[in-house]
Amino acid sequence: MIIDVAAGLFATKGLRRTTMESIAAEANRGRRTVYMYFSNKADIYEAVVQREIGRITDPLRDVVRADCDFETMLRNYTTERLTQLWNLSERNPLLLKDFAQGHSRVEKLRERLNNDEIKLLTPLFRKYLKEIGSHQEPAGYAIVFVNILRGTDKLLTCENGHSEALRVSLLGTDLFIRGMTCKDQPVTEYLK
Repeated sequence: MIIDVAAGLFATKGLRRTTMESIAAEANRGRRTVYMYFSNKADIYEAVVQREIGRITDPLRDVVRADCDFETMLRNYTTERLTQLWNLSERNPLLLKDFAQGHSRVEKLRERLNNDEIKLLTPLFRKYLKEIGSHQEPAGYAIVFVNILRGTDKLLTCENGHSEALRVSLLGTDLFIRGMTCKDQPVTEYLK
């Protein structure tokens, strides 16, 4: 409950203007109760961030586990990823403002999400590379793919952000797939 209350306050008041006292008051709890669970506001923020990352990666995990071909899975992953980021921006509109301004706390969130996505996608690329008989490093493909998608995240802050980010992300995904599956000049030569 404390995390829910804190997330709501961070979303409406911002991190700076949210205090341990305001969290306790909004939760109808005493400050001591809040301090029993969290040492400080940074600990609460960390818990909120962990929950938000889970809200993004859990549906992505489901996409990766789905029974479909590799190309469809990457496109579904791209679409679901943007949907979850958009949902996050709807839950926390101040996050978009921070994101557009490049605040370090948002960059830390993006880095953690980036690392979680790479861990999530590496087995998918390992399986695909094994299927096509390639001995390339799957983590390298995961890193490239995640960074292609990550490069379109700022479009979410623009007018028609969701649709534009989706359009450009799917274009990037298709180019990535085309590069991986090109028979004449495989991209694996560039990843050595």
